Amino acid sequence: MAYRWFNWQVDITCEASGFFVPANESELVDFVKYHYPRKTLLRPVGNGHGFGNLTTCVNDGETERDSYILSLTNLKDLQIHENDTVTFGGGWDLVDLIPTLHSHGLQVQNLGSEKVQNYIGASTTGTHGTGKQNQNLANQIIGLRVLDAKGNIHVIDKDHNLEAFRVAIGALGIIVEVTIKVEPLSWLKRTSKVVEGSSNITELYQQIARYGDQYEQVNILGPNLIWDPSTQQLVPSTNLTLVYWEETDFHGTPNCSIDFCSNDCGRCNRDYHCYDYKMDGIATTPPGICYRGFMGQFEHFLPIENLPDAGVDYFHHALSQSDRMISYQNINELIAAEGMARYESDEVTVITRFVKGDETWLSPVNTHNLKPNASGIFATLEYSWIPSYNNFTLQWFYQDLLSEFIPKFGETYNVRPHWNKMLFNNETYTSTIYPKLSDWLAIQEQMDPQCQFVNPFLVNSLGLDRCRSLFE
Repeated sequence: MAYRWFNWQVDITCEASGFFVPANESELVDFVKYHYPRKTLLRPVGNGHGFGNLTTCVNDGETERDSYILSLTNLKDLQIHENDTVTFGGGWDLVDLIPTLHSHGLQVQNLGSEKVQNYIGASTTGTHGTGKQNQNLANQIIGLRVLDAKGNIHVIDKDHNLEAFRVAIGALGIIVEVTIKVEPLSWLKRTSKVVEGSSNITELYQQIARYGDQYEQVNILGPNLIWDPSTQQLVPSTNLTLVYWEETDFHGTPNCSIDFCSNDCGRCNRDYHCYDYKMDGIATTPPGICYRGFMGQFEHFLPIENLPDAGVDYFHHALSQSDRMISYQNINELIAAEGMARYESDEVTVITRFVKGDETWLSPVNTHNLKPNASGIFATLEYSWIPSYNNFTLQWFYQDLLSEFIPKFGETYNVRPHWNKMLFNNETYTSTIYPKLSDWLAIQEQMDPQCQFVNPFLVNSLGLDRCRSLFE
């Protein structure tokens, strides 16, 4: 029965006591009811498309309890309603859901850059796209059906704590079904444009902020940091690539998805444009994930007003870590001896996006603690340390680097980390950026009185003191 789970990069793993795939909702309910008196630890997982340990199961033997991985892949019911809403089960992945909606002339309102994720897994961890009028995926949800630890189904809607459950991060129960708002199928024009960035980092981030003002829906790729073997230092690469989307009345042959320059699948740093259905013009399909090597990555959300200063401070701090990286670069003889493939050098890539804020309690773009004159628009800074070869020692070193940014800049810029990327803050900081946390934890205790839906990460980052002894 033992089952080893891996995330998509195969750098985070756990071994559960067992793996259960219910044939239907009734079978899942029976399973949960059976395990409630046994206090079994239960972790429903999607496709493991995360950089952090949010969805990691509790290792068998780490506690006195059994630990199970659950897959909802068979829960594939789908109902399309006349009021532009759709209800579907927890087994739907985006790669299947999007073309199914297309066949009915419908689409979701927004996506992130990929379609590999399970819809519920992506939305309830705060996944987002880009656009100053686009909220994260969770805000498409208008209703849920959730299974608590005792095996009872709860119907959640705007009158029953919907804002708490939209970003549930796997701790409020097993979401077996969602109802979302959809819209008629439409097209977008996607444009990629290379622009010269200032070599002065302060001026560069003022320039980036202006592009954020100029374009409604834009990804800004760069500036990046490249390792220079001759100087043994990181070197700024300040040219920028703008990838932006515009509404269009074009209805010819869709062509964005055959040349999507996202996720290392194509060359973005060139000028071109394409047309496609909105979802295919924004997000790649799973075969379009061209990099599966190790990567240390965080994504931090901050009020857009703080972007120019935060961007400068983040970049200079990353640049200042060159000396710490030297000992990991001089490995040519080891690489040659073991016949390992490697890139020419390590690099740090940076992407800036924009998201509209919301009222969801644990949303990384919640507006609950913003200043009165704030716009309610957030910028995101995504930093990726991409190693030249896959090695756990190097990966853990990069994670150490990632962990330093929140203590250094978090309070200054009101920074909120993405739940399903590398996240290191403790409950003290969490309660600051999520003012509704205590109310959320009260619901968590009602849904999970015996701490069956938690893991050490959730206990430490949320301050789940009632569950702490389970892992000590």
